[in-house]
Amino acid sequence: MFSRLARGDEVALPNFGLETVHHVHADDVAQGFQRALENWSASVGESFHVVSPRALTLRGYAEAVAGWFGQDADLTYLPFNEWADRPEYDDTDVEATEEHIRYSPNASIEKARERLGYEPRYTSLEAVREAVEALVEAGEIDSSE
Repeated sequence: MFSRLARGDEVALPNFGLETVHHVHADDVAQGFQRALENWSASVGESFHVVSPRALTLRGYAEAVAGWFGQDADLTYLPFNEWADRPEYDDTDVEATEEHIRYSPNASIEKARERLGYEPRYTSLEAVREAVEALVEAGEIDSSE
């Protein structure tokens, strides 16, 4: 999908592309654990969401990635079962996508902010962009037409 977006090729998204995903950078996860340890009296027996400040839709995600490559996202939308049957997606891709969007995650970090002082350094898109840049450097994303 990243290579297709990088080239400006059409990308099909499941459903209407409005399901959300909520990314987090590993540094922010580490910060959450560190703050829980430092504030153990506020964290013992509690659970906290440690994610970016806001989730984003699949559509917004795809549009941002295409934009990083100077492209406009050429998006189409298919019911999930039709999308899953497309030849460019193998069973592993389909299962991973379904797992990510099934519940359309969107978690609040307010409890972690209030009790632990958690403040993520990365937005969802900043965390993803760093990962995409690493994939480009590794030659995993083909942006050639």
